[in-house]
This record gives sequence, structure tokens and C-alpha cells, in this order.
Amino acid sequence: MASVNTTKLRLLAVPAAVLGLSWGIAACGDDSDDAADAGAVTVTDVWIRMPAEGQPNSAGYGTITNETGTDITLIGASADIQATFEIHETVADDDGVMSMQEREEGFSIADGESFTLEPGGPHVMMLGIDPADFESDGFDLTFVFDGADDVTEFAEIRAVDGMGEMEDDMQDDE
Repeated sequence: MASVNTTKLRLLAVPAAVLGLSWGIAACGDDSDDAADAGAVTVTDVWIRMPAEGQPNSAGYGTITNETGTDITLIGASADIQATFEIHETVADDDGVMSMQEREEGFSIADGESFTLEPGGPHVMMLGIDPADFESDGFDLTFVFDGADDVTEFAEIRAVDGMGEMEDDMQDDE
């Protein structure tokens, strides 16, 4: 009789051990969906201005949303093209004349907030471009952050007519 009880215990112990092990693995498992939802930086509506004929500069835009649980800073950008990348802001002098300048400290983006890079405002500046890099529909643009992982998104190249003052400002940055 003792051998029957031992056999029954062994038969019951195996499923219990497997169940316990699977619960343990699940508890230590990868919650990649949760990790992607909490802690993500997203960049949407990414696009790049088509440079004017003979213009050696261009600019990139988009909306950055910070859901990391902490404040982050946009500190740079890069792409697989010939260019020097800088983070720029548009400022007015005492006479109201608008110009662009590098913002070396970048732009801080609070947790739960969005920040828009746009024409006439903050943007990614691309200096010394090769016009051949702009003969496609676009390319991957990487946004570099302090406090978060880099984010790479496809940036569509868009022609913009009537740039007026902004085009003049881009030439002043040369």
C-alpha cells in the first residue's frame, strides 16, 4: 500500500512542479508589451524640408512624446547622409528680427508631455548636405536623447513653397 501512495504522490508532484515552474518563469518573464507602453519615447509626423536649389542646408521636424516616467532632453540627431546635425531654435532679437541658432543644451521634454519641432520654431538643422541625399522619398532620421534611448523614424522629404523668411534664415546659418 505504501508503494501505491508514493506512486500517487509522484504522479501529483510532477504536474504541481511543472505548474509552479511555469508560474515562476512567467513572473520573471519579459513584459515587453508593458515595457514598450511605459517608458517609450515616440516621434511622429517626421519630415524633412526639401532644400531649395543650391541650398546646402535643410531641417527636420516631428512631434516627440515622452512617456518614460522621467524628464528627457533632445540633444542631437543623425542620419546616414552627409551633413552636420544641430538642434536649433528660432529667436527674436530686440528689434524683432528672427534668426536661428544652435541650442547646445537641447530641449527638455517633461514626462507625459509632447514637444513639436516645426518650421519657424525648434528643429533639427542639417548643415552641409549633399543634394544627392535628397533625391529619394526620404531617409531614416535618428533623434538622440539624454535620459532615453535614441529613436529612429523614416522622414519623408517634402517640398515647401513660399518659405520666404525661413529660407533666408537658413541661408544665414551657413
